[in-house]
Amino acid sequence: MGYPADLRPPHRRVLAEIAIRDEISRNDLTAQLELPRATVTSLVRDLIARGLVVTRETAGTGRRGRPAEILALAGPATVVGVLSPAADGLRVAVVTVSGRILASETHPISKADFRVDTATGLLAAVATRAGYALEEMNRVVLSIPAPYQRGVGSLARHGNSYAAWALVDPAAELASLTGTRVLVENDANLGALGEHRFGAGRGRQSLVYVMLGEHSVGAGLIINGGLHRGATGFAGELAHIQIQDDGPLCSCGGRGCLIHAGASLLRSAQSAYDEPLTYPRILALADAGDPGLRRLLGDFGRAVGRPLADTTTMLNPEAIIVGGATGAGGRIIVDGIRETVNRYASPPAGEAVTVLAGETGEHADLLGAVALARNEADR
Repeated sequence: MGYPADLRPPHRRVLAEIAIRDEISRNDLTAQLELPRATVTSLVRDLIARGLVVTRETAGTGRRGRPAEILALAGPATVVGVLSPAADGLRVAVVTVSGRILASETHPISKADFRVDTATGLLAAVATRAGYALEEMNRVVLSIPAPYQRGVGSLARHGNSYAAWALVDPAAELASLTGTRVLVENDANLGALGEHRFGAGRGRQSLVYVMLGEHSVGAGLIINGGLHRGATGFAGELAHIQIQDDGPLCSCGGRGCLIHAGASLLRSAQSAYDEPLTYPRILALADAGDPGLRRLLGDFGRAVGRPLADTTTMLNPEAIIVGGATGAGGRIIVDGIRETVNRYASPPAGEAVTVLAGETGEHADLLGAVALARNEADR
């Protein structure tokens, strides 16, 4: 992450391994790199001599022998800035490459009103609070809440798209304003990367990440250990699978897309309640034992599970990881998805897949941004 130009690949690998953990013992570093101890010792010695790595000893543990030596990068931690437009506003964060969130704020700016220059100013303020200047960030990652193709922009071009500001790829403008390298990625893809690197997908080579929310039903695909975007960035667009022939027109140009299932859930529930209902509120009431909403969430899970069953047969993933499914209400959705996948997927694929809730919660896209930055830096 920002290595000197003359640094050899083995040294870069050591620095990257230390960076993603903030600090690591020599023994653990050797185990992670799977290199001979003498080789790692030589590489670390070179990096210490160049002032790129520092050492310290751990506090005594009561055991005999020399205290373990801890390695860390010299200077401040490498960080990534994240801009994430969402239903409840614009989330702005600064995160270390090891996944520590140093600062995070949400501002009441709708996706339709998002402006790159305004977002840059907000990011600069959050970076300052975290102790960094804007140009000191290793990458800035912008999350796009719509199908997206690098170098082209959002693929949601029909009707009044909520991502109209992204119809032309904003990476160049954002890079010019921030003075650093910029990556732009679909929000569900970031969630998939976050769960794969930091959450329930750790150690799995193939998975489908499902992102559920009040206005979203998205998915990201990890295949052979890497993110799969498809030919035009449309891979994993679970929201735009048609489930109703004569359904409402969608921003993608299709009709009856699955994305309308979430809105239908709210409409079905709202008629029985005096208070305004949101997706988080429905989950909370279901957690408290509301029988009608528990049944509704089960139906929602089964509706989402039907196309996931076909996806399971086609891709044969190790796991389906469901984000945005928290508490008892979330478990009902996961159970509904699991039930439908078990029923409709081809048995060999259905028996091989595990359906489970995500572990990174509301931080999935932030951690995914870190994973994306690390992946790009390693190329």
